Amino acid sequence: MIYEVSPFAIGLFIAFVLAVLGISSYFAKKTQSSKGYYAAGGTIHWGVNGIAFAGDYLSAASFLGICGMIAFDGYDGFLYSIGYLAGWVVALFVVAEPLKRFGKYTFTDALDYKFGSKGIQLTAAISTLIVSLCYLVPQMVGAGDLVTPLLGLPHYAGVVLVGAIVIFIVATAGMTSTTYVQFIKGGLLIVFSTILTICVLKNGFALKPSENYHDFKSIQATSIEGSVTALADPSYKIAGAFKDSKGHYVKLENGGVNTWWQVSEKDGQTVLKETLSITKTADGAVLYNGEPKTARKFYQVGNASKIIVDGKEVDKTGSVGPFEMLALVEKSEVVRFAKAVFSDGKDKVTVWSQNPTAGKEIMRPGLKFKVDKGSDFLSKLN
Repeated sequence: MIYEVSPFAIGLFIAFVLAVLGISSYFAKKTQSSKGYYAAGGTIHWGVNGIAFAGDYLSAASFLGICGMIAFDGYDGFLYSIGYLAGWVVALFVVAEPLKRFGKYTFTDALDYKFGSKGIQLTAAISTLIVSLCYLVPQMVGAGDLVTPLLGLPHYAGVVLVGAIVIFIVATAGMTSTTYVQFIKGGLLIVFSTILTICVLKNGFALKPSENYHDFKSIQATSIEGSVTALADPSYKIAGAFKDSKGHYVKLENGGVNTWWQVSEKDGQTVLKETLSITKTADGAVLYNGEPKTARKFYQVGNASKIIVDGKEVDKTGSVGPFEMLALVEKSEVVRFAKAVFSDGKDKVTVWSQNPTAGKEIMRPGLKFKVDKGSDFLSKLN
């Protein structure tokens, strides 16, 4: 799906940034000590702190990333969010509590107070920088990816812009401004996540989520010794192919546009299924399903291929409750998308192909981490 720059989104973004900068400037005047900078002077209400923690937990990585991981890996993707929460609780009791007891503000200060070792100080400082770098890089990459469709800026400009705003927030008033910014973000996420959930439950499930939702095509084909040789649709011509142990794809030409199709077998017949593809050509051009970005041929995905209600297949469910929704997912069939990357001559091709999956497989572990057949001790441990 290709997003366009929205003046409303730009205005909302600017308003939020100005509000955040105003809060930081206001609290900067009141931050006069190290306790005020590192611990907000101990004056922040527990309710504000709680929502701020939630805002920090519901960051771009977890709020957006976990959704994508569930879409690709089902229940196994959901387990990552549990891991975040478990790690947060451990950090709260193992790290935060000793810091408070020692009256220190940083992990390195606490170690220095306990052991008085320069080596430990140096090790703690280096590990802090490494962990922070590993954490900040994906955060900044994600920020750039979000700013690009929102404001129409290049990726690097989004990274610089968001990085500068974050540095200003932290440098001016420390924990006070950081906490209140997270409080605002957490409140917005909780409110709008609730609204989004209500809207999803109200609309229910449908085989075609919207009127302009793209219907992925299928073409009957003839294959000899694993190679596609003829097509049932004469408007398409075979222009290339790629095959390895992970998948078999055919490039078809129609009206001067090349698209990639997944080769599959169904009831002894060869069927080509339309995919989504991004091709980076040797001359630097980027094609979305064989055409430039302006053609808007990279479609939105995410739908059920079968919806079972009371043992019968239906096209649409109408409003559902939260537990009813989970039961529907388990009984139905959901289309996931598998990713493949390969070279077509000098061009680099990324393909996302349809992978219909039974709902009961999505609602239990095993899509990513094997727990049943073919599993071993290490895969179960993961």
